Formats: sequence, structure tokens, C-alpha cells
Amino acid sequence: MAALVWLFIPLFASLLAALWGSWATRRRSGVGGGRDASGVRSHEAFRAAMERPARTGERPATAPAPTPAPLTSPAPADG
Repeated sequence: MAALVWLFIPLFASLLAALWGSWATRRRSGVGGGRDASGVRSHEAFRAAMERPARTGERPATAPAPTPAPLTSPAPADG
């Protein structure tokens, strides 16, 4: 009888492993699957926005900063 119990332990473990494997690889839909799809859509929208050129009137981030005009005020008069 004890040998039969030792035979059923791996059989039972393999049955549980098969059930867990089918559950872990199921196609997820609903709450978890919806989040994944919306996350992918928002990531694609972010990438598209980052690839778009800047709007008119805005300086692109790679443009150098304007150089300040030199100070050309006259020297104060002695007096």
C-alpha cells in the first residue's frame, strides 16, 4: 500500500503541473488583457507625439540658445 502512495505522489504532481500550465498560458481578456491593450495604445501615442516636429513658434530642443547682444553703452561722462 505504501508503494502505491509513492506512485500517486508524482502522478498527482504532474496532474497539478498540467492544470497550472494550462491556466498560466490561457488567453487573458477582461481586466488584465484590457490594461495591456490600452497600455500599448498609450505607448504608441507617446512615441508618435515624440516623433512629431515642434509646433510653429517653438524652438526645437536641439537649437542653440540665442547669444546675448554685446553691451555697447557709452562710458559715463566725467563731470
